[in-house]
Amino acid sequence: MDVSQRRLLDVLATPDARFVIPLYQRTYSWGHDQCEELWLDILRAARYGRNHFCGTILYLEATGKDAPASGGVNLLEIIDGQQRIMTVSLLIVALARFLDEKGMMCNGRDGAALRRELLTIEVHGKRETKLVPSQPDRTVYLNAVLGDSPFGDKRASGELATEAAAASGVASRVLANISFFATRMEEDGFDPDELMQGLERLLVIMARVDDARAAQPIFESINSKGMPLNVADMVRNYLLLSEERAEQARMYREYWQAIQGMFAPDPGSLRLDTAIKSWLAIRLKGARIRSPEQVYSSFKRFVEDHYRGAKEPILRELRGFSLMWAESYRYHGVKKYKSGSDWAELGAPALTSGYKLKKPDNEEYAARVREELRAIDEKW
Repeated sequence: MDVSQRRLLDVLATPDARFVIPLYQRTYSWGHDQCEELWLDILRAARYGRNHFCGTILYLEATGKDAPASGGVNLLEIIDGQQRIMTVSLLIVALARFLDEKGMMCNGRDGAALRRELLTIEVHGKRETKLVPSQPDRTVYLNAVLGDSPFGDKRASGELATEAAAASGVASRVLANISFFATRMEEDGFDPDELMQGLERLLVIMARVDDARAAQPIFESINSKGMPLNVADMVRNYLLLSEERAEQARMYREYWQAIQGMFAPDPGSLRLDTAIKSWLAIRLKGARIRSPEQVYSSFKRFVEDHYRGAKEPILRELRGFSLMWAESYRYHGVKKYKSGSDWAELGAPALTSGYKLKKPDNEEYAARVREELRAIDEKW
């Protein structure tokens, strides 16, 4: 297996390569939430001048009987990573249309240049799409790229349009996601040059499989082996990973160890994950958080798009919030013993601050817990 790290746009711009999604692959399935997260990641990459890793593309080079039909280009069969490469292609479709409509250039390229470089390839003397989706999505995608007939292909405006309309019920996500990106581009402050700068910072791991028989075990290893990271794992890694080793150790001891310990025993970090989700519900107004993936993406949105400050105050507030939230699980006998503390540092004061504390139901138990909490406070 040959593995290399490459910029995704360089992959798409490979002049003699065409990417084919096999028929056995699932249809294109990314929705609004995944597209929005990709959009934000791209803009953050441009804003902060940093690369963004967006996954692995596992592929197999088509050989033998498939080669003659290729029209002299290399056919790369995408085994894993089709959702990412498809979504980025749809974003480029929307960007090319935006440039056409506005009569604008983007980093020196107009819409036609973007299509020619990143979306299409010449096969047997005709312009075809560089990406060939699986069958249910194929016609709609072909029409989305070629439908405006930028290369004078009558099929684009004729039979393809008819087939696309018939298939739109199956492949509606293709059209819906182009529309999503187009809507984002119409918002005030949108800068196509900034978007392209972010796109140029998308990195992927290109993993070529030489033997088709090895493809499935590798696919399974990438997608289903091992224990997936939970929300708490990802939040902890995000807050600590970029720090120097000594700072990592200090911040872990002073903050994360205490945060985690408040919910122990907590198999799978379910209680801590709930606490983080609840904290975000206060900090990121209007966030729709329904799944673990949305918790982490909302966390990143708050930190990078709203807060934009140092990491330590976030850890300090999470520690204070977690101490209050842990009462829901452990300190029922004490009721709101610590809930009245001003845990909030990054925004509005804690809603519970200033409330009169309830009398404990069990004074003996409450006294014991107070001692435990004082020990925690002194340890901090």
